[in-house]
Amino acid sequence: MRFKACMFSSLLLAVCAVATPVAASNLSFMNDTPYTHFTKEDHKIFNEALQDILQQGADGESRKWSNPASKAGGNLKILKRFERGQLPCRSVSIANKAKGRSASGQYNFCRQASGEWKLAE
Repeated sequence: MRFKACMFSSLLLAVCAVATPVAASNLSFMNDTPYTHFTKEDHKIFNEALQDILQQGADGESRKWSNPASKAGGNLKILKRFERGQLPCRSVSIANKAKGRSASGQYNFCRQASGEWKLAE
């Protein structure tokens, strides 16, 4: 397995669709963040909104996501587009909430040759 659309900050792991067992063992800092309280449906809705805005969003454009069933939601905003090496990249502001927890941060993603968007290191 490999990371797919993973975002980290010191206070938040906004989303990590797939992680390796080794990497997952190093994620204890994310305990009690909105991410740990997302349902499967929350993950699906969030990931779809994230992929959509990364692929099609213009600088300054925002997308809200929400799941009325769980009351989780958030906002995604493209801050800027840039290139790293030959790869197209996006800087994104992400704010999520779930079960009384909220967190936000800014993250950089770059589109790989495969077309997949990954967190830039």
